[in-house]
Amino acid sequence: MSAHRARRWGAALLGATIAANLLGGASAQAVTGTQPVPDGSHLFSAKVTFGEVRACSGALVDPSWVLTARSCFAEGAGPVAAGPPSRPSTVLVGRTDLTSTAGQRREIASVVPHPDRDLALVRLFAPVTDVPPVPLATTAPAATETLTVTGYGRTATEWVPDRLHQGAFTVRDVTAGSVGLLGASAGTTLCKGDAGGPAFRDNAGTVELVAVASTSWQKGCLSETETRDGATATRVDDLGGWFREQLSDVQVFSVVLEPQTFVRRLTYHAIDSATGAVRASRAAAEPLPFGPRAMATLNADTILMNDGAGKLYRVDVTGMSPFTYTMTPIDTDWTHDQLVYDGYGSLYGIRSGSTLTRHTVTSPKPVKEDLTAPTTIGSGFGLTKLTSPGPGRILGTDSTGYLISYKINGVNSWSRSDLYTSGWGSSGHLVSPGGGLYLTFDPFNGLTRYRDANPFDGKSTDITILGTESIQGRWRFHQEVSARPWRGVVSVYGTRPDGRLSYTTVDPVTGKRRTIVSAGTLGFTPKAMAVLNSDTLLVTSTEGQLYRVDITGSDPLTFDRTASLSGGWTHDRLAYDGNGSLYGIANGATLRRYTVTTPKPVYADITNAKTITGTFALTSLAAPGPGRILGTTSAGKLMMYLIDASGTSTAAEIGASGWADTTALFSPGGGLYHKRLASGQVVTYLDASPFDGKGSDIKPHLATVDSTGWDPILSARPYDSWPDSTRQW
Repeated sequence: MSAHRARRWGAALLGATIAANLLGGASAQAVTGTQPVPDGSHLFSAKVTFGEVRACSGALVDPSWVLTARSCFAEGAGPVAAGPPSRPSTVLVGRTDLTSTAGQRREIASVVPHPDRDLALVRLFAPVTDVPPVPLATTAPAATETLTVTGYGRTATEWVPDRLHQGAFTVRDVTAGSVGLLGASAGTTLCKGDAGGPAFRDNAGTVELVAVASTSWQKGCLSETETRDGATATRVDDLGGWFREQLSDVQVFSVVLEPQTFVRRLTYHAIDSATGAVRASRAAAEPLPFGPRAMATLNADTILMNDGAGKLYRVDVTGMSPFTYTMTPIDTDWTHDQLVYDGYGSLYGIRSGSTLTRHTVTSPKPVKEDLTAPTTIGSGFGLTKLTSPGPGRILGTDSTGYLISYKINGVNSWSRSDLYTSGWGSSGHLVSPGGGLYLTFDPFNGLTRYRDANPFDGKSTDITILGTESIQGRWRFHQEVSARPWRGVVSVYGTRPDGRLSYTTVDPVTGKRRTIVSAGTLGFTPKAMAVLNSDTLLVTSTEGQLYRVDITGSDPLTFDRTASLSGGWTHDRLAYDGNGSLYGIANGATLRRYTVTTPKPVYADITNAKTITGTFALTSLAAPGPGRILGTTSAGKLMMYLIDASGTSTAAEIGASGWADTTALFSPGGGLYHKRLASGQVVTYLDASPFDGKGSDIKPHLATVDSTGWDPILSARPYDSWPDSTRQW
């Protein structure tokens, strides 16, 4: 390990360049004054890898977050952008000895760089649940104080050590954002690979994170000739507010009317859904030029709002400290009184008091041409407040106090569920980021959080109140409130002829893809598969046996396989609609439907076997929504079937040609259709109105996705399935 006091006018950054011939090597002694960390100690220490370019160190500060150096993710001279890392990146936590299998490996989902310091929070695709995070210190480092620094960086004798090392460093000076360090004993230093390494103190038996390593002169490091000594670390003890804001999972934009000046300002709030705490609030200095009729938040820095004349504007958030934005007019004739975006490409609006419309949003920064496929869903939507709890769904209140959930199927096709028939007429603003979380903002009752255990069942019996914010009056002058949607990734499982499983996540907006392959095998040759929910698969063998596969870990991918649930499952294809119906095609053309009554079924839970009337000579099978199947034919057609409770099917040809090359088909819902070609490539399409029985609005989607190398048998977790453990920004 190495670290140096690095005078701020010349020290080198500590990210280590990775070379293929430097990844191995036997253990060697550390730099004088540092020592290997004993197994089981300082398990919050992390090794961060940025593609095949750079390795750094870090610290687990939350089950889903690691704090490291911002410079670890730099590409050339450009700034580090917020969002998914520009290269596939990973974190190892709790692995003191890198040659062991201890600890957890996680993919990095996103990077949040600090605007002013060499710091970045990285969010993990899955939480680390067996390593306690290190808390942030709340008091500044003091001159002559001794801190311990851990890291996986270079030592005096080895390029890439196998073990985590630690050293004691004395605080030499403290500035507003950094701390100067000097080895407490001769030769103790920081080297490349130690960037982001935690610098911590022991406070009466409790370890506190004070800073993270940033730069060093690297005196004494392998192949270095520098004679100057010392290093710098970036302070974190004064960043508790920033840290908690980034970990807040609900972001809300609103328009506030100032009572004295009658000026309207765009505001921002970061809210912790678990506690209801408002972690940050900001108001833009620049007033809005008009009072918006409605607003919808598309993503972290893009909002749509209209004015009284029906002109639609795109609002681009350009900064958070201070809160700044720009406005661009992009369309006219948007006289909607309510707007909401579902996070999956559909923008809903209510105009003329009751007419519901939908547009497909095809860009994160849309112009007029990116608001496509305008559709009038129907009338009768007299809602006073409007939000969207997920793809293809809206939730609203009316003036009589109803809370109403709608499932949108297509033009003049929707289903309505009255969740409550009273009590919601004066509940204040209503928003939902998704995931079964509903929030109301009321000037007197404050912020109230509701949890819907199954937001897609159209029932209120499983809706509970999580708590009410104690601060009253906070929301009194908020005229519009809109939440940034959570976006569920497209989760796809695949099987290989050798029995291994794969797990792939695809961002439904950007197309960013991650794939993990299991080391273990199923123990049989798979024939068909259906994903029931986030951790349960049904898989058949070529011998006709049906198995349940329980996913026990996603990174690495691990699973348990039950004994055979049943024989006689000779289905060539399986698909699950997320709403209790399992479909299978046997003997080439016979479609059967089964009811699955539990999330972890045994054979007794797979009931009501029914042969569906008709012939289904489909070469692939998917379920794009409840009571619907999607399939391709050898003649190249794309067919959709609506299947009612009695087993009667209604067919619609939504693609007349171009689908004969399909070897597998999967759909999570939301109008996303993915077809696999014999080459292993996957092509994605978006159906703007997925349940209208027409294919005229099916367009290619996700052109930038890494689309090669997909397994021959594929199945997507339905968006409608519950529970959903794949929530993300």
